[in-house]
Amino acid sequence: MRVRKILGFAVLALALLAGAYSVWWWQAASAVERGVLAWMDEQRAAGAVVAHDGLSVGGYPFTIRAALEAPHLATRDVEWRGARLVAEAPPWNHTRIALSLPGEQRVTVVQANQPPFTLVAHDGGHGHVGLTLTGQPVEARLAFANLVAQPDALPVPIAALDLTASQPAAPPASHTDTGLSVTLEARGATLPDGAPDSLGREVQRLLLTARILGQPPKPEPVSLSAWSRDGGTLQLDGLNVDWGPLKLAMNGTLALDAALQPQAALTAEVRGYQAVLDALQGMFRPKELAMARTMLGLLARPTGPNGEPVLTAPVTVQNRGLFLGPLKVAALPAVGLYGRTCAPPPGAPPLPRGGSWSLTTN
Repeated sequence: MRVRKILGFAVLALALLAGAYSVWWWQAASAVERGVLAWMDEQRAAGAVVAHDGLSVGGYPFTIRAALEAPHLATRDVEWRGARLVAEAPPWNHTRIALSLPGEQRVTVVQANQPPFTLVAHDGGHGHVGLTLTGQPVEARLAFANLVAQPDALPVPIAALDLTASQPAAPPASHTDTGLSVTLEARGATLPDGAPDSLGREVQRLLLTARILGQPPKPEPVSLSAWSRDGGTLQLDGLNVDWGPLKLAMNGTLALDAALQPQAALTAEVRGYQAVLDALQGMFRPKELAMARTMLGLLARPTGPNGEPVLTAPVTVQNRGLFLGPLKVAALPAVGLYGRTCAPPPGAPPLPRGGSWSLTTN
């Protein structure tokens, strides 16, 4: 009899615990749904287009899972359309949210006076978002496979693309503190027909690591002006490109000039630069090409494998020109931040810190 009572009390206690947990789970799931809908309303109020074909929340008992069907998000500069988005986490730990993006995902970036850039991930992707205990996002990681850039123009297949972004939990205290870190890695990009024979059609790897110093600005003239005026810069910790015989490593500092056009002071280390010159034969007159070979040969030193010449040279961007050492490599188009014209707004700032540059040697 006594054993029966003990078992009865144990079953009752378990039932009460299960009921309490169920109520708590449903409250947490309802809070997630309200939070998602509130975020959508905030984005709409800010002028963004937010649409979907249905929001569902489930995963009971050990997961809270929110799924959006056919999500669509569009701002003035970027548009994303996906087949589905699923975010899930255990109800007792919301600091790491797993993301799944099954089906086709399409992103389009629009810039004034430039054709739109479109990237399509046919097989979707996955990743996660890291939050603080108060819900502040501090990290996001996304990985995609089987992508195509510019599918409707000159398609460029890309085998894989990984993107990581992180920010401190508290805003940066000054323009020398990191406000946002970004890493982007693309692997196995196949260029369209007509790629330089000396370099080949496949870019094996592109790796970009960069940090925005100061409070990250919005992509708007007023915000960019304030960020630049406060001394904000972009620190390029590394840009590495492996393209056939070409091996490029670059780092340095980028900022904005008075017209909010990019300027940069960088250091580049190049292996296989002869193949690049071969690829440029049709763009320069023979005399100019011979002069470029001579100048770059003087800057190179035989420190690579088997005495391979390695070119180390300053790379600068100024007055809408790209320079490798003293040699102007290309003219750059204006970045259209003001619509049809690129005139700066009233009171446009000077170069950060009086136009002086600092280089890193990571």
